Amino acid sequence: MILIEAGERSDRSFDAKLLLATQLAARGHRIVLDDRTLPDRLERYQKYEAAPYLADLDGVEVSRVVLIGAETVGQETLTALRSRRFLPGVPVHVVGRFTDRQGAIAAQARVAYALGREPVMVDLSSLQGPTLVANAISPLAAAPVPVSGPVSGPVSGPERTPRLFVVLRQEALEDPMVLPLLSAMDQLPGYRLRVILPGKGKDQVKSTRHAHLTVFGLSELSPSIFAARADIAAFFGDGVPGERMAALALDLMRSGRVAIDCTAGAGLVAAGAPALRGPEDLGALANYVQHTVLVNRREIGRQSMRSPWIAQRSVEPLEAALGLSPSPSPEAPSPGSAVERPGGRRVLFLPTNGIGLGHARRCALIAAGIDRGEASPAFAAFPSCISLLRAEGFDCLPLVQKSPDHPEDHANDLLTYLRLRHALAPGDRLVFDGGYVFDSVLRTIYEKGLEATWVRRGLWQAGQLQGVTLDRERAFARVIVPGEAFAELNADRGGARVHSVGPVVERRALPDAAARAAGRDRLSTRMGARFDDLVVTMLGGGVAADRTAQTQAVAAIAEGRKGCLNLVVVWPGAAVPAGLAGWKHTRVVQTRDALSLCLLADLVISATGYNSFHELLYHGIPAIFVPQMAVFMDDQERRARAASERGLAETVLSHEMLLLDREMAAFLGGKADRVRAALRATPLPETGNRAAAALILGKEAP
Repeated sequence: MILIEAGERSDRSFDAKLLLATQLAARGHRIVLDDRTLPDRLERYQKYEAAPYLADLDGVEVSRVVLIGAETVGQETLTALRSRRFLPGVPVHVVGRFTDRQGAIAAQARVAYALGREPVMVDLSSLQGPTLVANAISPLAAAPVPVSGPVSGPVSGPERTPRLFVVLRQEALEDPMVLPLLSAMDQLPGYRLRVILPGKGKDQVKSTRHAHLTVFGLSELSPSIFAARADIAAFFGDGVPGERMAALALDLMRSGRVAIDCTAGAGLVAAGAPALRGPEDLGALANYVQHTVLVNRREIGRQSMRSPWIAQRSVEPLEAALGLSPSPSPEAPSPGSAVERPGGRRVLFLPTNGIGLGHARRCALIAAGIDRGEASPAFAAFPSCISLLRAEGFDCLPLVQKSPDHPEDHANDLLTYLRLRHALAPGDRLVFDGGYVFDSVLRTIYEKGLEATWVRRGLWQAGQLQGVTLDRERAFARVIVPGEAFAELNADRGGARVHSVGPVVERRALPDAAARAAGRDRLSTRMGARFDDLVVTMLGGGVAADRTAQTQAVAAIAEGRKGCLNLVVVWPGAAVPAGLAGWKHTRVVQTRDALSLCLLADLVISATGYNSFHELLYHGIPAIFVPQMAVFMDDQERRARAASERGLAETVLSHEMLLLDREMAAFLGGKADRVRAALRATPLPETGNRAAAALILGKEAP
């Protein structure tokens, strides 16, 4: 393992270590960072970037040490070097930009005294020449990066639409014309616009009427990931905006793409970089790109790659100076990669954790339609989903549930990121099912270059599908929207990547009269209660809504009806509403197979989540729907009313207790038979399970 250290313990030094760590790791080198060198305050992005490399050095075999920023070596670093007692054969490389020979000798002497032996000196001023960023700590070196991006259309070769990244400083947003200019540029053909802003610039843009712009935070992704997604990058401001954006510019030019220097001080061009000198005025950039850059960009790229300036500042001379072996060929499969894994490419489903486990159930139905000869479906899931998924025959990687006991709200997502990063290899496919795309998912897609699919429900409440939600959609090759039973409910915003399929729902053979009677007899024996009317109640609860009052109301109504049995269905391990044990005609049933009970019921009283709603409709089961509504949920009331307006169910809102009493009496008094007949006579759309599975594998839906 290569240990990366910095001369000083500071926020800037730690970020410089991260920059070098991610670059060398991308070259195939095994990197470690001492977890005792973490600064007191870490930015969120730094936690994700550092997580794969942090370790307790007491349990790590260090084979090489690289000390950057050696112009100033602090006492903490020297003490750490002295206390670690590296083996004699472990080389220590002291890397810095020394203004004169005396500075290099002084740094060498201090480190040698701490180590008890001479280190290997690497003077970046001699190796690379002047740096792009004054006082840079990281040894900025240009590395070739492949083109990557969602594959919903051509993404490589001459037919792919070029992507233009515009790098701005935070202060640029103070000019009221900047966002209108960017919006105008975003409408022009010939390229796809992307914007990079530091600090809170992204949030500022998303709160305006220009929220449609694709904006990245400067630290949202590593420079190499930005470079892999860019064909052209234009840099604005007083000078090159920091080490990260300097690394982006270097990687672009080394990879045969275009860097445009629009800075006031012409920082890139003045340093000798093979960048184009562009306009300082943002309003002039569109014409410059269309009439100067796009028509010549391949020749510009070729000249950049051949530049002696880039050759001197490339990663290979740095690797040689550090004694690192050449990195493996990018085409060579790494151990454990998708092409070597038994069963071929992996399709990893990640359902978010819902109260009813609806995401996991939907994903399991889609995964069942994947041909195991073409791909190996598996899951990464939270604890409450695991037994369900394993019972369906899927391998499952456990994830850690979010908890108020965690020190930060994203602590569990950091662990999810590490597990996804380890489980997936380039060439695999990731399927995410949920409403909000977590940082762990976004970073894994970009860093692994995955072909990813987002399965998301389409029945959004007003104002939900916007901002960050839409912004993160762009990481996916495709978005699959499982349809609703009724056409007016299918109102997803659409787009080039969005594919609609039929409802994803389980279909079972309906029991005939004899089988239904036998099932009810077995249930009666199991519950120790004879019944004429069977009611199944599954109203959910927890985070989405507290339905204790409604559940108790149903129990009270059942108690007053002779020969009525009420089964309150909850998931195994779920909290049971208090006081239900006191009702003689009510039983609590913990099961993952609520549908089997519903098929035997005379009436089901249910929330209106996607899965339960469609299971009841497609199996012709009479139901009273009590919608759950929360700001993060789909529009359950609208879904319920679409059925009740057709006479296929009844809708009762959570506060309508008297109406609930009347409707239960009506259903058990004969209305259920009329609703059942109406359901049998109503045509419903073809299910979309197999179509969704085909789309995930990159095929046309059957």
